Amino acid sequence: MSIEVAIITLIGAIVSGVLATAVTLYVNHKSEIMREKKCLVADIFGYRFLIYKNNAEKFYAALNRVPIVFKNNKEVIVAYEQLHKNSLITDPKERSQKMNDSLVTFMKELCKATKINCYNWNYSKVLNVFGA
Repeated sequence: MSIEVAIITLIGAIVSGVLATAVTLYVNHKSEIMREKKCLVADIFGYRFLIYKNNAEKFYAALNRVPIVFKNNKEVIVAYEQLHKNSLITDPKERSQKMNDSLVTFMKELCKATKINCYNWNYSKVLNVFGA
């Protein structure tokens, strides 16, 4: 084996190793981001029954993470902002109806963003919970 072939083989091995490492790091990074998003969605779904209770800290803590975790998803952020806007309505009856509507929209947008199939979920499937 000539020295040139050995050098080419060595360079090829180094480049392929670096490339494989870069691809692996990229894929792991994307997977970690999706895992974080799914954990947040699970927390929001898990604590949604607390929204009208006095001890809703866990639900609100999960909601407050949305702008950070979903900062690159316009649909989720728009639905989040609409939910917040509706939470500020002073008339209790109007607030309750608009909050329910915006909560369903928001939660469906979260599911779409995390590739959770929620297309056949109706209003009651999102709002009816255990412990409410």
